[in-house]
Amino acid sequence: MPITDLFATAISRHLEIPFPTPRLASIAQRTLSVDKELKVDQVKRILTANGDKLIVDFDCSSVKMLRVSATSFFEMLTMVTSTMEQFDVDE
Repeated sequence: MPITDLFATAISRHLEIPFPTPRLASIAQRTLSVDKELKVDQVKRILTANGDKLIVDFDCSSVKMLRVSATSFFEMLTMVTSTMEQFDVDE
């Protein structure tokens, strides 16, 4: 099945995650963008920073893949925000 057909019936979610500053939202976006989805034929994740918000858009082939992808994303986000809290210095 071509990827265009697969995502024609995709399960989509849009998330906006607030950060204290636009700089931290941008750092989170750049850090999390490095980790690509393992099943690119079933999951598409787009990360952008807009002001003090991290914007995440998921398009998945099934509810199960959305759950797996979102769980993995939130585990990575938790690690990034914990690291920011411990090591970030205001510039």
